[in-house]
Amino acid sequence: MTIIFAPTKLFNPQAQTTENKTMFETVTMSIVEEIQKIDKANYKKHFNLSDNLVDTVYNYYHNFESNNRFTAFDYYLGESFKAFNFNQLDDIKRTYLNDNVYIIDALYGVIKPLDGIKPYRMDFTLKQSKSVLRDLINNYFSSKGAKQILSLASKEFSALIDKSKFELYEVSFIDCKEDVCKKISVFNKQMRGKLLRYIVDHEINDISGLPKIILGYHLTVVDKEINYIKSV
Repeated sequence: MTIIFAPTKLFNPQAQTTENKTMFETVTMSIVEEIQKIDKANYKKHFNLSDNLVDTVYNYYHNFESNNRFTAFDYYLGESFKAFNFNQLDDIKRTYLNDNVYIIDALYGVIKPLDGIKPYRMDFTLKQSKSVLRDLINNYFSSKGAKQILSLASKEFSALIDKSKFELYEVSFIDCKEDVCKKISVFNKQMRGKLLRYIVDHEINDISGLPKIILGYHLTVVDKEINYIKSV
Protein backbone atom coordinates (compact mmCIF):
# COMPACT_ATOMS: atom_id res chain seq x y z
CA MET A 1 0.00 0.00 0.00
CA THR A 2 1.34 3.38 -1.06
CA ILE A 3 0.22 6.41 0.95
CA ILE A 4 0.03 9.96 -0.33
CA PHE A 5 0.03 12.99 1.94
CA ALA A 6 -0.26 16.73 1.32
CA PRO A 7 2.25 19.52 2.00
CA THR A 8 1.42 22.63 4.00
CA LYS A 9 2.24 26.31 3.69
CA LEU A 10 3.57 26.61 7.25
CA PHE A 11 7.14 25.67 8.15
CA ASN A 12 8.85 24.71 11.40
CA PRO A 13 11.67 27.19 12.14
CA GLN A 14 13.35 24.61 14.41
CA ALA A 15 13.46 21.85 11.77
CA GLN A 16 16.64 19.88 11.23
CA THR A 17 18.73 20.64 8.17
CA THR A 18 19.76 17.78 5.89
CA GLU A 19 21.86 17.10 2.81
CA ASN A 20 19.22 14.74 1.38
CA LYS A 21 17.85 15.83 -1.98
CA THR A 22 14.47 15.34 -3.62
CA MET A 23 14.00 13.01 -6.56
CA PHE A 24 13.20 15.46 -9.34
CA GLU A 25 15.66 18.30 -8.83
CA THR A 26 15.90 19.18 -12.52
CA VAL A 27 12.13 19.60 -12.85
CA THR A 28 11.98 21.61 -9.64
CA MET A 29 14.72 23.97 -10.79
CA SER A 30 13.02 24.53 -14.15
CA ILE A 31 9.88 25.65 -12.28
CA VAL A 32 11.93 27.85 -9.95
CA GLU A 33 13.64 29.51 -12.92
CA GLU A 34 10.26 30.30 -14.46
CA ILE A 35 9.07 31.85 -11.20
CA GLN A 36 12.24 33.93 -10.94
CA LYS A 37 11.20 35.65 -14.18
CA ILE A 38 8.00 36.97 -12.58
CA ASP A 39 8.15 40.63 -11.62
CA LYS A 40 7.98 41.16 -7.86
CA ALA A 41 5.00 43.49 -8.31
CA ASN A 42 3.00 40.50 -9.59
CA TYR A 43 3.82 38.11 -6.75
CA LYS A 44 0.83 39.08 -4.61
CA LYS A 45 -1.68 38.20 -7.32
CA HIS A 46 0.25 35.27 -8.76
CA PHE A 47 0.62 33.45 -5.42
CA ASN A 48 -2.51 34.88 -3.78
CA LEU A 49 -0.41 36.43 -1.00
CA SER A 50 -1.08 38.94 1.72
CA ASP A 51 1.08 42.07 1.54
CA ASN A 52 3.36 40.95 4.36
CA LEU A 53 4.29 37.71 2.56
CA VAL A 54 5.40 39.15 -0.78
CA ASP A 55 9.00 39.81 0.28
CA THR A 56 9.26 36.43 2.00
CA VAL A 57 8.09 34.42 -1.02
CA TYR A 58 10.14 36.53 -3.43
CA ASN A 59 13.24 35.75 -1.36
CA TYR A 60 12.36 32.04 -1.23
CA TYR A 61 12.79 31.84 -4.99
CA HIS A 62 15.57 34.35 -5.56
CA ASN A 63 17.73 32.73 -2.88
CA PHE A 64 16.57 29.22 -3.70
CA GLU A 65 19.90 27.69 -4.65
CA SER A 66 21.69 28.95 -1.53
CA ASN A 67 18.90 28.19 0.97
CA ASN A 68 19.27 25.27 3.39
CA ARG A 69 17.39 22.01 2.99
CA PHE A 70 15.22 20.73 5.83
CA THR A 71 13.84 17.23 6.48
CA ALA A 72 10.38 17.36 4.91
CA PHE A 73 8.31 15.71 7.65
CA ASP A 74 10.05 17.84 10.26
CA TYR A 75 9.78 21.06 8.25
CA TYR A 76 6.07 21.13 7.43
CA LEU A 77 4.01 22.57 10.27
CA GLY A 78 0.36 22.29 9.25
CA GLU A 79 -2.35 20.57 11.30
CA SER A 80 -1.78 17.14 9.76
CA PHE A 81 1.95 17.21 10.53
CA LYS A 82 1.45 18.48 14.07
CA ALA A 83 -1.02 15.65 14.68
CA PHE A 84 1.43 13.12 13.23
CA ASN A 85 4.33 14.28 15.47
CA PHE A 86 7.34 13.18 13.43
CA ASN A 87 9.87 13.87 16.18
CA GLN A 88 8.45 11.09 18.35
CA LEU A 89 9.32 8.42 15.78
CA ASP A 90 12.22 6.07 16.36
CA ASP A 91 14.57 5.09 13.53
CA ILE A 92 12.61 1.94 12.62
CA LYS A 93 9.36 3.87 12.24
CA ARG A 94 11.11 6.61 10.28
CA THR A 95 12.36 3.99 7.85
CA TYR A 96 8.84 2.57 7.42
CA LEU A 97 7.49 6.09 6.93
CA ASN A 98 10.11 6.92 4.31
CA ASP A 99 9.51 3.68 2.41
CA ASN A 100 5.72 3.96 2.21
CA VAL A 101 4.60 7.58 2.34
CA TYR A 102 4.92 10.25 -0.35
CA ILE A 103 4.03 13.93 -0.28
CA ILE A 104 2.48 15.10 -3.56
CA ASP A 105 3.75 18.59 -4.22
CA ALA A 106 3.40 21.32 -6.83
CA LEU A 107 7.09 22.26 -6.81
CA TYR A 108 8.90 19.03 -5.98
CA GLY A 109 6.49 16.53 -7.55
CA VAL A 110 6.97 13.63 -5.15
CA ILE A 111 8.70 14.10 -1.79
CA LYS A 112 9.80 11.28 0.49
CA PRO A 113 9.46 12.10 4.20
CA LEU A 114 13.22 12.26 4.82
CA ASP A 115 13.99 14.26 1.67
CA GLY A 116 15.43 17.72 2.10
CA ILE A 117 13.24 20.60 0.93
CA LYS A 118 13.83 24.34 0.81
CA PRO A 119 11.31 27.03 1.79
CA TYR A 120 8.84 27.81 -1.01
CA ARG A 121 5.25 28.69 -1.80
CA MET A 122 3.43 26.83 -4.56
CA ASP A 123 0.19 25.01 -5.25
CA PHE A 124 -1.39 23.17 -8.16
CA THR A 125 -3.52 26.16 -9.19
CA LEU A 126 -0.38 27.63 -10.75
CA LYS A 127 0.23 26.61 -14.34
CA GLN A 128 3.99 26.25 -13.86
CA SER A 129 3.60 22.89 -12.19
CA LYS A 130 0.35 21.02 -12.74
CA SER A 131 0.73 19.92 -16.35
CA VAL A 132 4.40 19.06 -15.92
CA LEU A 133 4.06 17.08 -12.72
CA ARG A 134 0.90 15.03 -13.33
CA ASP A 135 2.67 12.61 -15.67
CA LEU A 136 5.81 12.62 -13.55
CA ILE A 137 3.85 11.61 -10.43
CA ASN A 138 1.94 8.79 -12.11
CA ASN A 139 4.99 7.48 -13.93
CA TYR A 140 6.93 7.46 -10.68
CA PHE A 141 4.31 5.37 -8.87
CA SER A 142 4.09 3.01 -11.85
CA SER A 143 7.85 2.53 -11.75
CA LYS A 144 7.59 1.65 -8.04
CA GLY A 145 5.01 -1.03 -8.79
CA ALA A 146 2.31 0.74 -6.77
CA LYS A 147 -1.18 -0.78 -6.94
CA GLN A 148 -3.17 0.36 -3.92
CA ILE A 149 -2.83 4.08 -3.18
CA LEU A 150 -4.34 5.45 0.01
CA SER A 151 -4.90 9.19 -0.17
CA LEU A 152 -4.58 11.06 3.10
CA ALA A 153 -4.67 14.29 1.11
CA SER A 154 -7.41 16.56 -0.19
CA LYS A 155 -9.07 16.19 -3.60
CA GLU A 156 -6.65 18.77 -5.03
CA PHE A 157 -3.87 16.20 -4.67
CA SER A 158 -5.67 12.89 -5.12
CA ALA A 159 -7.15 14.18 -8.40
CA LEU A 160 -3.65 13.98 -9.88
CA ILE A 161 -3.58 10.20 -9.49
CA ASP A 162 -4.61 8.25 -12.59
CA LYS A 163 -7.43 5.96 -11.44
CA SER A 164 -7.06 3.83 -14.56
CA LYS A 165 -3.60 2.78 -13.34
CA PHE A 166 -4.09 2.53 -9.58
CA GLU A 167 -6.68 1.54 -7.00
CA LEU A 168 -7.12 4.93 -5.35
CA TYR A 169 -8.76 4.98 -1.92
CA GLU A 170 -9.73 8.37 -0.54
CA VAL A 171 -10.28 9.03 3.16
CA SER A 172 -12.67 11.53 4.75
CA PHE A 173 -13.58 12.22 8.36
CA ILE A 174 -17.20 13.16 8.95
CA ASP A 175 -18.68 14.69 12.10
CA CYS A 176 -22.41 14.22 12.73
CA LYS A 177 -24.55 16.13 15.22
CA GLU A 178 -28.34 16.00 15.43
CA ASP A 179 -28.51 14.16 12.09
CA VAL A 180 -26.42 16.84 10.34
CA CYS A 181 -23.11 15.49 9.01
CA LYS A 182 -20.19 17.63 7.84
CA LYS A 183 -16.60 17.28 6.71
CA ILE A 184 -14.85 19.86 8.87
CA SER A 185 -11.60 20.94 7.26
CA VAL A 186 -9.42 21.33 10.35
CA PHE A 187 -10.65 18.03 11.82
CA ASN A 188 -9.90 16.25 8.53
CA LYS A 189 -6.36 17.62 8.50
CA GLN A 190 -5.75 16.61 12.11
CA MET A 191 -7.25 13.15 11.70
CA ARG A 192 -5.29 12.42 8.54
CA GLY A 193 -2.18 12.98 10.62
CA LYS A 194 -3.50 10.79 13.43
CA LEU A 195 -4.47 8.01 11.01
CA LEU A 196 -1.07 8.15 9.32
CA ARG A 197 0.60 7.87 12.72
CA TYR A 198 -1.53 4.80 13.49
CA ILE A 199 -0.58 3.24 10.14
CA VAL A 200 3.13 3.88 10.74
CA ASP A 201 3.04 2.67 14.36
CA HIS A 202 1.35 -0.59 13.31
CA GLU A 203 3.15 -0.93 9.94
CA ILE A 204 -0.11 -1.45 8.07
CA ASN A 205 0.47 -2.51 4.46
CA ASP A 206 -3.06 -3.05 3.14
CA ILE A 207 -6.39 -1.21 3.15
CA SER A 208 -7.94 -4.10 5.06
CA GLY A 209 -5.64 -3.33 7.99
CA LEU A 210 -7.04 0.14 8.65
CA PRO A 211 -8.47 0.60 12.16
CA LYS A 212 -12.22 0.09 12.55
CA ILE A 213 -12.33 2.90 15.12
CA ILE A 214 -9.90 5.76 15.68
CA LEU A 215 -10.46 8.49 18.26
CA GLY A 216 -14.22 8.00 18.15
CA TYR A 217 -14.51 7.84 14.35
CA HIS A 218 -16.02 4.61 12.99
CA LEU A 219 -14.91 3.18 9.65
CA THR A 220 -17.27 2.70 6.72
CA VAL A 221 -16.10 1.70 3.24
CA VAL A 222 -18.17 2.08 0.06
CA ASP A 223 -16.26 0.98 -3.02
CA LYS A 224 -13.06 3.06 -2.74
CA GLU A 225 -14.51 5.80 -0.53
CA ILE A 226 -13.26 5.39 3.04
CA ASN A 227 -15.24 7.39 5.56
CA TYR A 228 -14.62 7.68 9.26
CA ILE A 229 -17.79 8.92 10.95
CA LYS A 230 -18.24 10.32 14.46
CA SER A 231 -21.60 11.08 16.04
CA VAL A 232 -21.77 13.53 18.95
